[in-house]
Amino acid sequence: MTAQQIAHEEEFELYHYGESLCSQMVRLALEEKQIAYKSHHMYLELTGENLSRAYKQINPNVVVPVLVHNGTPIYNSWEILRYLDDHAPDQGTPLMPTTPEGLAALESQVFENALRGDIALGDNFGTSIAGASTYILANILKRRPALAVMWDYLLKHPDPMRKFAFCVLRLRGGLPKPLYEKFIRRLAKGLADTEQQLADGRDYMFDNYSLLDVMMTAHFHRLEDVHLDMIFSTDQLPHLTAYWQRVQARPSYKPAMTDMHSWEWRAAIDDIYKGQPSPFLSLLRSEVATRLAEQDAARNNGKAAA
Repeated sequence: MTAQQIAHEEEFELYHYGESLCSQMVRLALEEKQIAYKSHHMYLELTGENLSRAYKQINPNVVVPVLVHNGTPIYNSWEILRYLDDHAPDQGTPLMPTTPEGLAALESQVFENALRGDIALGDNFGTSIAGASTYILANILKRRPALAVMWDYLLKHPDPMRKFAFCVLRLRGGLPKPLYEKFIRRLAKGLADTEQQLADGRDYMFDNYSLLDVMMTAHFHRLEDVHLDMIFSTDQLPHLTAYWQRVQARPSYKPAMTDMHSWEWRAAIDDIYKGQPSPFLSLLRSEVATRLAEQDAARNNGKAAA
């Protein structure tokens, strides 16, 4: 897409949604880099504001976030994150590894954990996080008349898969249970793998805080939203639990995450879970235990072979 100049008032302006994983990542990076920005908070499922003619002038793909720098829009969240680090390399927190080995490792971890359009729902950690959130999206969509949702998405959304997915969510109120169970099993793998990565005592995913920590912070925050965060209240994942507490304590967390909560998302969470853990929590705990046992067995076999 050729970037067109966007009307702006400040050097940096961000079009985003409070609960969007990619928006959360960009806000965290802006806070970590200590870059001030003007906020344009969009409302997606509740009003379909992103499908409006006005927003299509900003992003024809009708997704968030979009970062506008001196009138030039940047659309892809990972491009935005890298752009911010390149723009202010000596300001705030350096977010990119400094060695070729580190960059290669980052790319590998991003592919495994990121929410990406080229990875099917439930086929990696990030897409499973997004999939586990679809009960919330369905709840918000049901606040609108079905015909209004169908009209907006079928006639105004450019992505055929999203047209179908959001209409299904509105009509069914969610996705089939076996698909959610797939998400949970894939989440368990990601949690166990991250626990193993942090087991050497490092503070962050690559020792120093990086873009990968930005992404994982958004993912673990979403585990709270879908009431699976009690996985951190047991002794199953001690290193990961300490890591989660560590990233929450960073000065970037509150302004980028909790200060940006959207009321309709919070209302949907309350309506779905009513203060109780997710009904999928027991499956997650069981799957995490299985994954950790498999890791222990692999390590023991490796020692025996040596």
